Amino acid sequence: MTTRYHLDDLGWYRLEQLVQAALKAELGIGVESWGERRDHGRDAYCEKSLRFPSRHIVQDGPFIFQVKFVENANASGARSEETIFRAVEAECTRILERQEEGHWKEPTHYTLLTNAPLSASLRDKIRNVFRESFPSTNFHSLGGNDVCDILDEHPNLRRAFPELLSLRDLDELLSEVVDRESLERSKSAIEAARDILPVFVPTEAYSKAWSILHKHHFVVLEGPPEMGKSSIAWMVALTQITNGWQAIACDTPEDVFRYPKSSIHRVFIADDAFGRTEYDPARGSKWETQLDRVLQRLDAKNWLIWTSRKHILERACRHMDLQGKASSFPKPGAVLVKADNLTKREKSLILYRHAKAAGLEDTAKEIIKKHARHLIQTQHFTPERIRRLVKERLPAIAGELKNGKCSDSQINSELTDAIRNPTDRMRKAFKALDPAYKWLLISLLETGRLSTTDDLKSAYELHCPKSIRKPFEELVTDLSEAFVKVHHSQW
Repeated sequence: MTTRYHLDDLGWYRLEQLVQAALKAELGIGVESWGERRDHGRDAYCEKSLRFPSRHIVQDGPFIFQVKFVENANASGARSEETIFRAVEAECTRILERQEEGHWKEPTHYTLLTNAPLSASLRDKIRNVFRESFPSTNFHSLGGNDVCDILDEHPNLRRAFPELLSLRDLDELLSEVVDRESLERSKSAIEAARDILPVFVPTEAYSKAWSILHKHHFVVLEGPPEMGKSSIAWMVALTQITNGWQAIACDTPEDVFRYPKSSIHRVFIADDAFGRTEYDPARGSKWETQLDRVLQRLDAKNWLIWTSRKHILERACRHMDLQGKASSFPKPGAVLVKADNLTKREKSLILYRHAKAAGLEDTAKEIIKKHARHLIQTQHFTPERIRRLVKERLPAIAGELKNGKCSDSQINSELTDAIRNPTDRMRKAFKALDPAYKWLLISLLETGRLSTTDDLKSAYELHCPKSIRKPFEELVTDLSEAFVKVHHSQW
């Protein structure tokens, strides 16, 4: 039996967070989120009265909500009933122990929520087990389909949990909530987001982008390549599509001007102002000179998401300032979001989502489990390189391990090499660079990764032919974050 949302794909951690958010949306802010600490069997808790389990009758608290995740509960041939039954028995034993330790006060209502399907006979069976130990507590159970019903009632949860879009058939969901014209206009954005859906993790940068868009209607996602800027942009766009918006992919400012203001809500995505695989600084100059006109088009119904380098925005603001048009625009820092500061938890979820989506065999799964800490701590970690590792390199490493050809140290070395090397996208971007930019990078190799600006400039002017040479400062600015990183000394 399969639920409408494939809750199995979330994993225990995100399912717990999702259920907590769903309960708050359904029952109100009086529901407290617990978990991730000494919660003493409470993933969510409410001391006060709630309209639960019936919306029409107010019941006195306290209420305790406990989430139980069952691995592959909805897979074909899965036998999850025994797992759920044993989990309830074990939980009853733990509750009795907590009572003896003084960590548990018997609640008026106890609710079990799970991703597993619950038949009528199983509900009766686990209710009877619970009542034997706690006869004065009202026991309720919500299975996978019940959780799906709550999710359907609260579509705004898709913003905080964009994974929900991957847990249902995307085309089916879109056909239910989006009109045909908006689907056609948003086709490019939908296709760009489709591959991202199964592996996307809502990071702090993703949440900050939403806040800025609501306040300023314009956000600039910046940072090195492969850190998830584009993924954030397309997932915000897809979420808004499910809310009835149109999502328009833009290569130039003219793509924004093509759509006059109307009652239709639109989100414009310029990904990347330089071009994704053809690193062309000339494209950025078009946005610089036209940004003031673009900003006049933005409001609560028209948003712009820009994945680019911050210096484009800064130069555009200086250009606007010279024309006296920047007074009403916020400071660049107010609309900038850095996408490269991933926390360990975010990296862990990214690794998990990629591994889950890849459908790895057991040997590959064990490699991920054993070496996850090493992968997460490496300085070369990016979502794109983890995708490439899991999809392309890991099966071969697992094959070598099966044949007894790999030790733990060799596996660590293989994994490090797999994510240290540049991806095809970076290679293509380098090949497409103007020769002057290539000469600057070659000069950087000669002077070393910690070279001074003066040394690098001297090497560049020595090597780059005068006929193709461009101003050194301009090249460094254009290549910053993508290929080079500038550190300003405090000495």
